[in-house]
Amino acid sequence: MPERLVSTTCLGNLNDPSYELLLRRELGGVFEVDELLLDWDQADVCAFAGVTELGRTIDVRLDATDGGRLADGDVLAIGRSGVVPVAVVVRLRSAEVYLVEVDRMDPIALAHACWEIGNMHAPLFRGDSDEHTVRMYTPVQPVLGRMLRGVEGVRLSVVTRELDASRRFASSAAEARCRIRRLIPDNFRSSLRTRSLRARQSGNLPFNRRT
Repeated sequence: MPERLVSTTCLGNLNDPSYELLLRRELGGVFEVDELLLDWDQADVCAFAGVTELGRTIDVRLDATDGGRLADGDVLAIGRSGVVPVAVVVRLRSAEVYLVEVDRMDPIALAHACWEIGNMHAPLFRGDSDEHTVRMYTPVQPVLGRMLRGVEGVRLSVVTRELDASRRFASSAAEARCRIRRLIPDNFRSSLRTRSLRARQSGNLPFNRRT
């Protein structure tokens, strides 16, 4: 019967070649990998019990004060009960997400889309934007999907992909504002402020377009 393991800290990341080399040296050159599959939102949980692909139970009790989240490739524990050591490694499942695309020349649509996503408290991830199009990802939620499809200027599609924690917009309001500002062309920021002010003065919501 597979052993039961306890993890109180992340030992390293197996996606880092230097750590893999270090681990091989520590374990005598050979080790096996047992994967713990997690959904993207489970990677934020500090305390849980999981079962690996090979049937091991692992009690994860990470320090919440570290403020981090589990990443694909994180090594949680080393099992040494067998002939060959076994590294328990986190693997993040791909998720169904919305690909949100907005023209850079349409800052009102961009602001409206970000507002709708934030209003649902949904996580937002940077996509591979270019000089013409801003691309973002957010996990599929039917209600949010209906809202985004109603935003003029937003193109919405459903794709399957891994959500990279390093590309997630900050939870800090100040840092999030800075990142959103980088998505909007400088020459449109003053236009955005002017149109928002006029809408407020007329009693309309900031993101209601006037025909």
